Parts: sequence; structure tokens; C-alpha cells
Amino acid sequence: VAGIKSATLLIKGHNAYGWLKTESGVHRLVRISPYDSNARRHTSFASVWVYPVIDDTIDIDVSESDVRIDTYRSSGSGGQHVNTT
Repeated sequence: VAGIKSATLLIKGHNAYGWLKTESGVHRLVRISPYDSNARRHTSFASVWVYPVIDDTIDIDVSESDVRIDTYRSSGSGGQHVNTT
């Protein structure tokens, strides 16, 4: 299939992430193809992921009281199901 498979854009400006974060998701484009003699509608989809640029100047502190580690062990058959009961 021809065309662009992936693209990454950097958009700068005051509160750019705040304005664009609601655009995350799947977008649909419906158009009349100029190459189709029957003038049928063609539908294209694009997945959009908006995320902020985080540089090294941001410090993230996680308190030990906010971290929980759960350990599970099981034997026999069951696959992933054994971890849910």
C-alpha cells in the first residue's frame, strides 16, 4: 500500500499539549475519489497519539507508600487465569 505509514510532528506554543490532547484517538476521513468513475466514497482512518515532551529538567518523586508490589505463584495448568483467583 502506497502512502505515508507513520509521521511524528512536534508542535510548539503556549499550552500546545493542552489544546491538542483531546485529538488523541482514531480519526476518519471520508472523501469522493477523483479517480473512481462511479464517484464512490473512500474512507481512510488515522490513529493519533498526543503526548507532552518531557525533558530532563522535570523531577518525578514517587513515595514508597504509593508503591505496591504483588507476587503470585501457582502450579498446574491454567495459564493467566491462575493469577486472577
